[in-house]
Amino acid sequence: MWNRVIRTLTRLRTVLTSKKIIGIFVIIIFVFFDYCGVLFHLLEVDYDKFSYPLEIDMEKVLEAHKNGYEPEYAPVNKLNYTYSITNSKKCSQRSYFGYENVAILFVIKSALYNENRRDVIRQSWGMENRFPDVNIKRIFTLGISEESVIQDKINEENEKHKDLVQAEFVDSYYNNTIKTIMGLKWVVHNCPKAQFIMFADDDMYISTRNLLKFIRNPFNEKVNSREKRSILQTKEKDFAFYKISNITIKTAWRNRNLTRRNLFEFNAIDDRLFAGYVFFSSPKRYKLSKWYVSLKEYPYSKYPPYVTAGAYVLSYNALVDLYYTSMYTQNFKFDDVYLGIVAKKCGISPLHNENFYFWRKPYSKESYSKVIASHGFDDPVELAKIWKEQKSLGHA
Repeated sequence: MWNRVIRTLTRLRTVLTSKKIIGIFVIIIFVFFDYCGVLFHLLEVDYDKFSYPLEIDMEKVLEAHKNGYEPEYAPVNKLNYTYSITNSKKCSQRSYFGYENVAILFVIKSALYNENRRDVIRQSWGMENRFPDVNIKRIFTLGISEESVIQDKINEENEKHKDLVQAEFVDSYYNNTIKTIMGLKWVVHNCPKAQFIMFADDDMYISTRNLLKFIRNPFNEKVNSREKRSILQTKEKDFAFYKISNITIKTAWRNRNLTRRNLFEFNAIDDRLFAGYVFFSSPKRYKLSKWYVSLKEYPYSKYPPYVTAGAYVLSYNALVDLYYTSMYTQNFKFDDVYLGIVAKKCGISPLHNENFYFWRKPYSKESYSKVIASHGFDDPVELAKIWKEQKSLGHA
């Protein structure tokens, strides 16, 4: 009898132990799936149902701002950070009648410690006096540090170069959205006659020459001279032609072998250009990822199409609409995705250009002939060397 009891208890213990092992295994699998975001993906809302606060009539809001009256909706994202360094005269230094007409304004997001990168950019692709017939300006946008020694160096640097814009928020990765919007705000209030604005990180290689070629005809419009005359007569509100040299508009449109002079004559389509390397991707639900996003922060299965933040170019009209729309759009921690959300809310479709590289494109003399921007140049010495080589080849 006792043997039977012992055998029964042994079998029961075996069964309980097996169930315990299975239970532990299930818990491990659950935790694994949880950290990998599998469960979150199952709970995502389909992108077709996209909605992002505030849900308002943005067209009416933009019309109100542009006509100088108060919209009926209150902003939710004003970002009223004080500028400790403004450089508000940056785009009016050479004009007695207000703001200058600026062909390209470089707005370069930089970290406080990266003075060596800024110095190389000043002497390479961010050079303001590179072309005599193209007015180029640059600013570097910064946050603040609590270390007084660093701020003293920033003040000295700005005194020397007059190209820093610093707002009083902590300079950190997850504050890049703030840095971006404060950059948009600075342009609207301090450089309203900029035709194109190139936002870039301070570890980018950029070919200003190739950028100029791109913005000269960003939508690859193919228009013959007769069609062009019709456009000028019937669609003046949709097209604006800016004459920077004495070359005729006809030459600028039709000549594919660009010379130094007609390279910089713009067919500036009066549209909302937002161009770079475009993604249409899903949120990262993996909890240990640098780019993790919870369902509470963003519940949808896809992000709106967005341009990677390393480098992108905006027409002024697009920038104005993005800035005012951002005031009525709930903040998001990733600046490139946030601008994609803002662009969707105000009806701007990002334009993909394969010559913007969000990764480090392997370098050779020939492979960089059409590159507009490439990421991964955190070594200023290397950037200077490659830029000089490409400049000598006529590609930078």
